Amino acid sequence: MSVENPAKGTGTSDAAAKSGRPRGKNVRWAIICAITMLTITNYLDRGNLSVAAPTIRTELGFSNTEMGLVLSAFIWPYAIMNLPAGWVVDRFGPKVIMTVAAVVWSIAGAVTGLARTIGTFIGLRVVLGIAEAPLFPGALKATNEWFPEHEKARATSVYIAATQVGLAIAPPITTALMLAFGWKLMFVIVGVLGSLGVLAWVVVYRKPERHPWVSAEELDYIQRNQRTEVSQKEASSVGGDWLRLFRHGSIWAMIVGAFCLQYVFWFYITWLPSYLESALHFSLSTAGLLSAIPYIAGGVAVVIGGRFSDALVKRGMRPLDARRRTIAGGALLTALALVGTTFSTGPAVAITMLTLGMFAYSLTTASYWALAADVVTTSKMVGSVGSIQNFGGFLGGAFAPIATGVIVDVTGGFVVALIVSAALLLVTVAMYGILVRRRLPL
Repeated sequence: MSVENPAKGTGTSDAAAKSGRPRGKNVRWAIICAITMLTITNYLDRGNLSVAAPTIRTELGFSNTEMGLVLSAFIWPYAIMNLPAGWVVDRFGPKVIMTVAAVVWSIAGAVTGLARTIGTFIGLRVVLGIAEAPLFPGALKATNEWFPEHEKARATSVYIAATQVGLAIAPPITTALMLAFGWKLMFVIVGVLGSLGVLAWVVVYRKPERHPWVSAEELDYIQRNQRTEVSQKEASSVGGDWLRLFRHGSIWAMIVGAFCLQYVFWFYITWLPSYLESALHFSLSTAGLLSAIPYIAGGVAVVIGGRFSDALVKRGMRPLDARRRTIAGGALLTALALVGTTFSTGPAVAITMLTLGMFAYSLTTASYWALAADVVTTSKMVGSVGSIQNFGGFLGGAFAPIATGVIVDVTGGFVVALIVSAALLLVTVAMYGILVRRRLPL
């Protein structure tokens, strides 16, 4: 049940009631800013290895397949740990879990600069994957607590757009750091930046009814436009309900659809710099700069996709339908762009098609997370559903670096890898567009 702050009251001014949104400061958006800072530093840690991969591969003598194993070492534990991470966030709340996680992933990222062997790289990336698993289930839980139904996709789109910002600034920043200090010190510097995100999160986040900055007007606006919250007793029972989630076909469709969708995203993250260098013959510095272009376009598209999805809800479409149709449409457009990349007549056309592909993919991401809140009938299992879906997504992400490395070694190019990615996106279209239709009675 919703908990009201007795110190602040529950009244709402007539003007606020008419306008719909509270006037003055909006603490809920400060929460999103803190999550955004965590996300940017998180994605700097994720993306820096792919930028350094060509140099590390040459310097340490790794093959493409071996480098693929290193690049995927983060993703396997991340995918597996999404399952307990969602349960832990639902059970204990996002603040402590996300704080500890951010400290650990920052340290693991910094220590990567000391790695010299495949085993050491893999071990540190495993730790990074485990530590980063609670980020998005925790962010989703916090968003669900702080935002009304018709603002959730828009709010989610802000920190999801930050993933693109992190990926966009990672290539030029890490390339500049590598050229100035070498790849080893680059990892250390990027890891240290993570402390900024931790600080912002610790200072800003509280539950709405306990936050000293929130006004009675904003608290009332949040609570009267939300589904009924669950009691602490209900929250403690999520273990049994978690197992019941796997009895529903919609959950399995989300897992499969997410697998195929995230495969493509991690194809971009892990192999785009190498594609630009080996297939399009750009230099290291030029490839680092060009790698940012798709992610900049993606950051814009995330916000557009979130607003589009929320606009459908405001026009009367069922939230579940607004989210799943946005995902299916974006996936189809991405598949077309990747097929177009294989027919590119030159580097400029290839980069344009890859950028359009990331733009189309990013239209789906706010709805991808908002769907986890809209497919259940109460907020008790939101973190768990989001993490289970993301588990499927990161299984696909784990396969992407290895499969791409093997395909490139066997075929001598990226054409087949691009076609495989496009084909998987058609599966995503079928899963979300056709099979995810019913809300779960949880």
